[in-house]
Amino acid sequence: MSHHDKLLDAFEAYKAEHEKFEGKGIKASATRARKALQEIAGSCKERRKEISAEKESREGKGAGMSQDAARHAHIRK
Repeated sequence: MSHHDKLLDAFEAYKAEHEKFEGKGIKASATRARKALQEIAGSCKERRKEISAEKESREGKGAGMSQDAARHAHIRK
């Protein structure tokens, strides 16, 4: 399963548990909602890495530095 799919599944789980906690007052749902939020955070970080890597590979190797690298190089001057 891709990080994108994990992110979507975790969000659906969060929504369901949030509704149970807020709507019905089920305390155990708060724990499950927090767990889903933690999974969302992890999947977001991993997906960001995947997107960055794919972007870099599409730009081609040797095409110069990325915009982020150029920005950091400019800041250091």
